[in-house]
Amino acid sequence: MKKYLLVLVICCSVYISGCVAPVIVAGAAGAGVTYSLATDSVSDNVDAKVSEIVDAFINEVNSRNGSVMFASISEGKVKAEVNEIKYTLDVKSLTKNSSRLTITARKGYNLLPARDKAVEFYTKVVQRLK
Repeated sequence: MKKYLLVLVICCSVYISGCVAPVIVAGAAGAGVTYSLATDSVSDNVDAKVSEIVDAFINEVNSRNGSVMFASISEGKVKAEVNEIKYTLDVKSLTKNSSRLTITARKGYNLLPARDKAVEFYTKVVQRLK
C-alpha cells in the first residue's frame, strides 16, 4: 500500500510541477540528508569553526597525497589538487561555532564538474570534524 501511495505522490508531483526535483528533495530531506548540491559542488552548515574546517580539509588532502596550492584561514579558502581533481573549499562563519562550507570539485583542466568527488570529499571532511 505504501508503494502505491509513493508512486501516486511522484506522479502527482511530476504532473503538477513538470519535474521530479520536488520529490527528490522531499525524499532526501526525509532521509536525513542536509547538504545541497550544485553542478560541481556541495554545501552545508556545520557546527565547527572556520579554522577547524580548514584544518580538516587540509588533513584530508594530505591523507590522499594531494597538494595544497592556497590556504587562508582568515579568508576561509583552500585550493588543492588530488589525483588531477581540483578542489576548492569556501567557508563562511555563521555564528561563533557554526559555519557554512562549500566544496567544489573540477576535473579535466578545470573544465568538467566532478560532483561525486565533491560529495565524497565533503563526507570525509565532516567525519574528520566529529
